Formats: sequence, structure tokens, C-alpha cells
Amino acid sequence: MKTKELGHSHVPLLLAFVCLASTMPFCFAGAPTETGHIDEMKVTVRLGAERQAVDLKCSPNAAKLQILDAATSAPLFKRWDFRAATIEAVGSSLVINDEAVATERLVIASSDGVVLIDQKPYRGKMEVALTGNSLLIVRNTLSLGDYLASVVGAEMPDSATAEALKAQSIVSRSYILHRMEKSEPNAGSVCDSVLSQVYAGRDSESPETIEAVKKTRNLVLTHKKHVIDACFFASSGGHTASAKDVWSSNVPYLKGRKDRFSEGGMYSSWELKLSAKAIERLLAKNGKRIGRLNKIVVKNRDKSGRVRTILLKGSAGKLNMRGVDFRILMGTRKLRSTMFQVKRQKDKFIFTGKGYGHGVGLSQWGACRMAETGYRCKQILKFYYRSVAISEYSGPLMTTVKGQ
Repeated sequence: MKTKELGHSHVPLLLAFVCLASTMPFCFAGAPTETGHIDEMKVTVRLGAERQAVDLKCSPNAAKLQILDAATSAPLFKRWDFRAATIEAVGSSLVINDEAVATERLVIASSDGVVLIDQKPYRGKMEVALTGNSLLIVRNTLSLGDYLASVVGAEMPDSATAEALKAQSIVSRSYILHRMEKSEPNAGSVCDSVLSQVYAGRDSESPETIEAVKKTRNLVLTHKKHVIDACFFASSGGHTASAKDVWSSNVPYLKGRKDRFSEGGMYSSWELKLSAKAIERLLAKNGKRIGRLNKIVVKNRDKSGRVRTILLKGSAGKLNMRGVDFRILMGTRKLRSTMFQVKRQKDKFIFTGKGYGHGVGLSQWGACRMAETGYRCKQILKFYYRSVAISEYSGPLMTTVKGQ
């Protein structure tokens, strides 16, 4: 398996909306098509955080960049033949190659359908918009199929076999369509991080991920004919968690179970050492002050073995916390899961644990192991999601694809 981290900690729909309340809305639109595949629908992904400036280039195969006023679709700078451009936010103006323009939103495309943003290639079109904070927001609009080919490559190991990649393709398609179906206009967002799904542009595509998306075209996971909230994470550590235990949401298809496929390999064990002072600072930063931290006690666990409640004893008081909240406070990349033990050693607390991520839904490591040992895509998905069907998508977003 590869050494870089798997995708992890994808949050449930309600929490995602809370986390992304300040970001831009879901965007999805499509022109009439002959095939009517949902993968032809257009999605718009916000790239990174707001920034002061952005560099754009066309690929070596393209003749030039086309820069349009987003409001009118009219080309800007007809006298210029752009192969590269630097766009800056200067006060209340957009400035392109040191020349101010009379618009707050630009659309950028190239003749071969690939635009480089800060040297990184993306398919589709780019939108650069000026915010009220005199900064830039960059968004990438492309087909759902191209988006998924990148997501699957960013989320799964390079060594993942075809059946695991197909399983992730169906999961990722279900995950994003569920959010789009449930969102109201101007609510929620698709971003390029684990708050949605990890999206890295063309760099994370491969012939294998493109083929996996094609082989599963239009397929989604459903429960009672509705697309499911297909949560996933890196590794279960040997037992998946129930949504009820992690998010207090009783979801029938997101129930915990023993997972022998995730017991070994990457994230099967890990250790984190944190000084008492470091934990005190993190607590204080979030308005939780208990003086000098003396002891950490795991009060109870859920059926999967994850910490349900933790008690922190300090010189100035005590603090009970949910294990999930404590992990977020410490940093989810450091405290990799809530399946841990903790002990004090002098001025440090040592956490030893298993798994990576929230534990709800599909374990990516387990899915890869299942595929390696001969399990098919359908078997992998039905192992991790209870009482689901693999169906052709026919939900409300199809009207967008068909242009109705």
C-alpha cells in the first residue's frame, strides 16, 4: 500500500453545512445530452481558501486562455493573446496582469479544456471572484465524471485494485449526489478538502480511476430508493462505528460491525504524545479552562471500542467531553481516531490507538484489502453499508442533465 495518507474524516451532511456556512453554494447545471448520464452533470468545486492573487496558465497543448466577464459572457482584452495571467484583488477591483477590469467575476477556459492554477492542472472552467474582504475565491466547474476520477485517485491508495476503485467511485458519487439532493439553493458547498471529498484536479487522475468511474457510470447506493449519505474514512482499526454513536443520528444503513479487513496494515496501530501544557493550551484556546491538567480518564466506550466520554481532571476543575469532540480539539490528523487508550508518563500523555477517521461507513483500507482477496465491488459495499441497493441514479438531479 502507498505511504501517503488515505482520504479520511468525511463529515455527515448536517455537520458539513455547519462547517461550510461561510462558503459559496452548491452549483450544478447541465446541458441537454443524448445519454442522460448523471456523470455528465456539471459540478462546481471551491478550491482552497480565499487568497490575494492567483496565477493561471493554459497547458502546453492549448493555444491560449479565454477570459470572460462572468456576468455577460463577453471576452475581456480582445487585443491580448493570453497564455498566462496573474489575477489579483486590489481593494475593490480585480486586476489582470496589472490592468484593472470593470467586473467582479471572471470565467477562464482554455482550448483543450485544462487550466493550470498555481501550476496545478484542472479540467473544465475556472471562475475567479472578488469577495467583500478584498480577496479572491477560485472555483472549478467540470463534469461529475471528471470530478470523480480525481476524487477516487486522491482518496484511494495508488495500489488499490479495480474492485476497490469501483467501490470508491460508487461511494463518492453517492456521497456528493446525496448532498446535492438535500441542499437548498444557496446552501452547503462542494470544496476540495475532507469537508466534502478530497479533490486534487487532474494530478490525482489515472487511467485506472477514469476506468473505474466509467465502469460504474450512473450507479449509486440507495436505501428505500433514496441515495444514501455514503460516509467513509481511512481505516476502522478492526470495527466500524454506528452513526448514532458518533453523530447521535440513527441511520439504519450506517451501523457498526466487526471489520477484520482493517485489522492490519496502515493505521493498525499508532501513538501520539502530547504534553500536559499542550493539551491545556488547546483547551484554553477553546474556552475550556481547568488549570493544570493532572489526569485523563476514559469514562465509557461504544460497542466498537471507541471512546464515548472522556474526563479531564485539572487543578481548577473537571471537564467531561465526548470522545469525538476531544479528538477534534486535539486535531484529527494527530489524534487519528477515538479508538485509543491513554496514560500519563511524567509531563506527557501518551495515546495509543487503532484506525484513522470517524469510523462510520466504508473503511478505505478495509475495502482495498477485501478487493485484494477477491471480493467484488458489490460485496465490498454491502459489507460496509447495511440494507442498501446499488441502483441506476434516477433522482431529481437527472432533470438537470436532461435539460428539462
